[in-house]
Amino acid sequence: MFLEELKKLECHFTWDLQKEDADLNYLEIKFTESLSVQSDHKGNFRQRELNFCAYIHHLQGFSDKARECLEKAKEVQNDDSYNIVTYGNLAWLHHHMADDNMARVYLEKLAQISGAFPSPAEELHREVLSEKAWSFLRFSKKHYIKAKEIFQEVLEKEPEDKEWNTGYAFALFHLEGLEIREDKRIPFEESPAVSQLKRALKLDPDNAMIHVFMGLKCNKNERNSEAWGHMKQALDMAPYDLSVVLSVAKFMKKEQCYDMALGVLKKMLEKAPDSSRLHHEIGNNYRWKAMQLRDIHNPKLLSHCIYHLEEGARLNPDFIYPQIELALRYAEVGNYTKAKQKFQELFARPNLQLADLQAWHRIYGDFNMYRLGSEATAVKHYKEGMALQKVSTEWRICKNRLHKVLHNTRNDVYQIREFMKSLRENNERTEN
Repeated sequence: MFLEELKKLECHFTWDLQKEDADLNYLEIKFTESLSVQSDHKGNFRQRELNFCAYIHHLQGFSDKARECLEKAKEVQNDDSYNIVTYGNLAWLHHHMADDNMARVYLEKLAQISGAFPSPAEELHREVLSEKAWSFLRFSKKHYIKAKEIFQEVLEKEPEDKEWNTGYAFALFHLEGLEIREDKRIPFEESPAVSQLKRALKLDPDNAMIHVFMGLKCNKNERNSEAWGHMKQALDMAPYDLSVVLSVAKFMKKEQCYDMALGVLKKMLEKAPDSSRLHHEIGNNYRWKAMQLRDIHNPKLLSHCIYHLEEGARLNPDFIYPQIELALRYAEVGNYTKAKQKFQELFARPNLQLADLQAWHRIYGDFNMYRLGSEATAVKHYKEGMALQKVSTEWRICKNRLHKVLHNTRNDVYQIREFMKSLRENNERTEN
């Protein structure tokens, strides 16, 4: 009976958010950093981020951290109608911590809230519905469609609502991003995401992330002057919003404006010196700047790059991808021993995310191909990267590397064609 009551609650524990579907470390660092930097969360977003972080900590097995986040979330709002998800999470967390007496306390609180804020049986309280949709959107790509469906449904009842329009726009943007990864190009004028982003911008003109997403859409469609306009406006609106700053800086990097990106990132670093994501991005820009100058072994720029990648690793040792890049940077300054040690240390980590493992195989393949001159070993790792399927964009890079080897060798000495054929046949069998 008690467990059945828990299962009826609307909270992160009952929304089918499975740890296998997400990169928990990345989510933890992203939202923990955001909470430490942001001081002006709009609406109830601080409480939502605390709830989300608490659930991530629970999935990681850190119950005390989860409880600490939820206790902070309780303090954000005095209005109990905003605490429905928080109390639900607390009930479930205490149950998992074998404290059912405290879990029942929160069930009782929820029963009182239900009496104070009655709604039709088939409808969720607005705040609960909103938090559910945003959680789906944040957790993993597997839940983008669920988020879209929630926003779409509530828009039918409240078509002029600012939050629903913005959420629907973001869901469409992320879903179209998945299609682009599959080489399904959507023209700017025909994009449902672009149309909805424009509508959201009219209703929510002060939302910097709408400008970021519009800028990215413009950039994908070679409307660069419009893209720059949106990005500059986003930065003017939110110069110390970590997500905005990182997105704008990545856009600048893509446009090969490395000094401009470094200026934006370093300004943010003054406010968030412990952000591993900032250090990673700064390190990347120093390396790309060296390439732009056609001086990839520039000792000063590579030294700056390695320093920031090492800082990122120190601050967040579980953030794997930047450390794979760090191993390659060691090789670029001639420290092959340190590079090999780093590669092997990372490969030995237990429970690597498939996307990280794929990146490891691709970059370790590059290390062997371009630094050690071992084409056979490189091909072996490109194949292993491809065999993990399309878990990240690294899959395509592995494929391109293999095609390049095939083009440059007179005979298919590494049986690349046979490997590609076998992979296709396996995929077809899986689909059927």
